[in-house]
Amino acid sequence: MNDLTPLPSCGVTLVIGLPEREPLLDLVARLARQGPLHVLVGGNRFDAHRLARLVRRQTVQVDAVLARVQVARPFTCYQTLTLLEHAQGDMPLLVLDLLTTFADDSISDQESTRLLMLAAAHLRRCGQHAPVLVTAQPLSIPGRQGLTAILQNAADQMITYQPPQSLTQLSLTIDD
Repeated sequence: MNDLTPLPSCGVTLVIGLPEREPLLDLVARLARQGPLHVLVGGNRFDAHRLARLVRRQTVQVDAVLARVQVARPFTCYQTLTLLEHAQGDMPLLVLDLLTTFADDSISDQESTRLLMLAAAHLRRCGQHAPVLVTAQPLSIPGRQGLTAILQNAADQMITYQPPQSLTQLSLTIDD
């Protein structure tokens, strides 16, 4: 998978299980060439150097394009919610690894669910006027599996990636 489908002009797109970062960085580079965008990095994995190289391949105006990308790295679900509350909704919003900040075991399952429901409402609000892309990995933490369903209910469209089927290695034996 090297490319995400073009985002619609409005609405929330949820991508579940995307195994690689390259398509997301390519999307950020393409959107930044068109105008400003906001990126929230929930999993604290955002390769700005790789993004700069991708932008350099697309245009000579590297500094101008990179200046359009507003990156925030919330470390808690409370910070994530605050950033979404203040998101204007007038520019594309990419929220990477959203569920990472809601998997914190220092908050209760009920509080995590409550906060994600508020966050989902803000995602829908932002999606009324601009494209919103949210990525998430399914959670297997007891009591938190329902968080993915909250995101699914907030999304206008969903893309799900399945991990490749494991290959079994055949052993080679040589009989003498």
